[in-house]
This record gives sequence, C-alpha cells and structure tokens, in this order.
Amino acid sequence: MAQVGHFPTTISDEVGKYQLTVAGYSGDAGDAMTAPRKPDYIANGRMFSTPDSDNDANPDINCAVRRSCGWWFGKCGRSDINKITNGIWTTGGKVYDVQASRMLVKLN
Repeated sequence: MAQVGHFPTTISDEVGKYQLTVAGYSGDAGDAMTAPRKPDYIANGRMFSTPDSDNDANPDINCAVRRSCGWWFGKCGRSDINKITNGIWTTGGKVYDVQASRMLVKLN
C-alpha cells in the first residue's frame, strides 16, 4: 500500500483494486472523501473505477463512464476531480470547480 499526503491515507495494490482508505481531513473545502451529505457518495473504502474496470457500488451503471473519469465511486458521487471537463469537489452543499488536479502515488 502507498501512503499519500500528510494524513493516514492508503491505496491498496492492483489485486485490491486500488481501494482507498483515508482519514484525518483538514481544510475549508469540505470532506468529500469520508463525510459528504449523502452516504452513497463516500469515497473512503471504495475501489478505484475506470471506464474499463467497473468497481463502483452502483449495480446499474459504470460511474466512471457516466462521469468520464476514474475515481473511488460509491453510487456516482459528486467529488470527481479528474473529469474530462472541469472537475468538481463537493460534500453535497457548496460545489467547488476544480481547474486542475494531480494524483501522485509513492511506492514503498
């Protein structure tokens, strides 16, 4: 597992489908990873989904196809900063437009 950021965050390996475990958010944008208004939008504990690898919690559709991005989707939650168009970051209240994002993973 790789540790990410300055708080306890891990991403599992390929066998674990890059499952996200995150805790300890601080900031003013809202915690869209572990405490959004809608429980189905929680990214924490989810496996990473892409258009060709549907690992979300929505049995009806592939959220990565619908949102045009890879992300740790529950049932197509709203915090998907890697969208093909401007990404968004929200906890179910105020929506923040994301102009750019970068994901880095450090291998142990």
